[in-house]
Amino acid sequence: MKKYLYILLLLSMACGGGKDGVKVSPKSDKNQSIKQRFDKQVLPANQDNTQVQDSITQENFDELSRQKLNRFFDMINLTKQTQSTKDFLHFTLQNAQKLWLKPENVKSFLQQPAVQSADSLKLNTLSFKNFETHETNEMLATYHLNYSLYRKGQRQNVQTKAQIYFKILHLNIDGQKYLSLKAKIFRIQ
Repeated sequence: MKKYLYILLLLSMACGGGKDGVKVSPKSDKNQSIKQRFDKQVLPANQDNTQVQDSITQENFDELSRQKLNRFFDMINLTKQTQSTKDFLHFTLQNAQKLWLKPENVKSFLQQPAVQSADSLKLNTLSFKNFETHETNEMLATYHLNYSLYRKGQRQNVQTKAQIYFKILHLNIDGQKYLSLKAKIFRIQ
């Protein structure tokens, strides 16, 4: 047994097992060319602020709103499955609440009798109505919402309003200016 321990100790010393780190010899030419190639391929060209401002359009707002509402309805449909476990239902509802700005608003929507008795929900149409600006980079968009409730093979169309909260984020990554949109569901009336 001692023989194996001595062999293991000698191997660890020979392989540098006692060191905290490894010193790599610099190969400046190779590393520099890889870094330059990475910079040229990945980082975008310099853009001024006006080009960045034009990158956010009404279509961006509409598409993000549609994605949030579709994702929310998909999560509700997952909770309506009969074979879902209690842990899965809890996990799904917790993630559905993350799509909303205020958790109390999602609870009021889910507690509606029509939504509770439905087998599934489907988003049909979403059309923009107007914006309300609250802060410089925060706004509330109001949409006309048309969705279907399915109950025992029967379809019921519901027309209502949805409000989506948007925040425009100004990002500065490696000296490049980017605009990004953050969106959450505020209310479905």
